[in-house]
Amino acid sequence: MNKLPGKQTGVSAIGAIIILAVLGYGAYLGIQYVPQMLESKAIDSILDNIEISQKTDPVTSKQAATTKVINMLQINEMNDMTDSFTVEKRDGKITIAFSYERELNLGYKIQPIEYKKSVTLN
Repeated sequence: MNKLPGKQTGVSAIGAIIILAVLGYGAYLGIQYVPQMLESKAIDSILDNIEISQKTDPVTSKQAATTKVINMLQINEMNDMTDSFTVEKRDGKITIAFSYERELNLGYKIQPIEYKKSVTLN
């Protein structure tokens, strides 16, 4: 005689569909968020490099700081970010600030994300 199985092994079809849907949604969000994170890290790196190079090659004018930031953006192939930064000189200190927005589509709504980063050079 044939024996009936005592316990099911593996995942049911509905369980597999749910798991695949969750993984798919995670991949969908990751495809959008990872480039934004990399862009943010690149901006952090640019600001850190400018701050470090300030010790050896000091920037004393607003124009020199603007040129330096634009050169760093071009090196990182981020020419679209040239409108996203400002350079201000107050009390002998130069402040470089990046401010830009990106959107993260969650499927049920579009979530705006605002990035603000700055560095002050002595």
